[in-house]
Amino acid sequence: MPKADKGLPDALRAKRRPERPADPMDQTGTFSFDGMPLPEVITRLAREAGIAVTVSPTLPVAEWSQHRVTLRMKGVRRRALFDWLVRPLRAQYAIEAGGGVWISRSNDLLEEEPLEVRSYRVPTHLTSTRPMRGLLVFEREQAAVVETLEACLRYVEERRPGCRIAFHGAQDVLVARLPLRAHRRVAAILDAMRHGTGLAPLPFPSVLDLQAKLDATLDWSTPPRPANHTLLAIAEQADVNLGWDASALGARLVAIPQGKYTVRELLDAVVRQTPLGRYDCEPGHGIWLYLEGQDENYPSSGATPWDRAVVQAYEIRALLPHTTPEALLAHIRKQVDPGDWARGLPAASVFLPTERLIVLHDEAGQRHIAAVLRELAENRRGPRATK
Repeated sequence: MPKADKGLPDALRAKRRPERPADPMDQTGTFSFDGMPLPEVITRLAREAGIAVTVSPTLPVAEWSQHRVTLRMKGVRRRALFDWLVRPLRAQYAIEAGGGVWISRSNDLLEEEPLEVRSYRVPTHLTSTRPMRGLLVFEREQAAVVETLEACLRYVEERRPGCRIAFHGAQDVLVARLPLRAHRRVAAILDAMRHGTGLAPLPFPSVLDLQAKLDATLDWSTPPRPANHTLLAIAEQADVNLGWDASALGARLVAIPQGKYTVRELLDAVVRQTPLGRYDCEPGHGIWLYLEGQDENYPSSGATPWDRAVVQAYEIRALLPHTTPEALLAHIRKQVDPGDWARGLPAASVFLPTERLIVLHDEAGQRHIAAVLRELAENRRGPRATK
């Protein structure tokens, strides 16, 4: 544990990293539904996985209650299940403060949930043993904490008047008035400032895993069957995750002669005989089959912008001698999703007391940012500051 500055009271010393419960949505599982009505899916998820699902009034009851779910996913996070579950409904999902899932066609949960005041103890990040630094530097450090939090939470603060973040006097107590779900992000950001986050896990299945599944050969002897049943049979025999909009296929039959085929050839045969048009590999999910005319891929996450973002900390100590925080942030915003930063998500800030870049972005964006920083580190340079 780092030594606290001798110029500060003992009460301001940092404790060891707190143990926080794992996010239930990051747990993995296997899910298979064959034409099951969505209300039954919701009941089954509550009974077997302990996931409470609520459907917003923005989704007409007559529509979602009649929707039938057909998909097959094995060994994926619960987030991946909901990414695919909401697609045919043209909806998105949010994660409630209590861990439940809210399915909606708007951002109503973030816009309507109550503001709550909570306090956080934020000890000093200083590691010097010299007494000359003391409380003055601690106050500057507190200002850096608030600046980083406000930069990362701007998306919420702009949409919810009345939000506020401030330290309580000269104490190490941070007080925040925010929507309930934003408080979970405050705790994650504070942890990232002090302790970092480590490397983000690689998605499973990966693109290479899925491409290998496409090239695998199967002995096919299934007689002509409805397309939805054929796709489920391919998924089971190839042990691959498949997703599609089952309502568009109806009772359409698919006939594939008996023989040896790669999974790619089987999927191509289904596409030729149905309204499906193409398929694409999605890391962390599986293979999604798109309807004919759907030329653009779905976002990798079906969550709201706020719920798909994750907190990641990057060690930038080696870059800071060659650049400025402002130049580094400008370079990242130019290289990664340049048109999105103005809306407040993604968001980033350099926290100088621990020399870490704190980023709030979705998982794909985080991988892109990690690649940009890795390239800068390999070249032993940073982006130049503009005059």
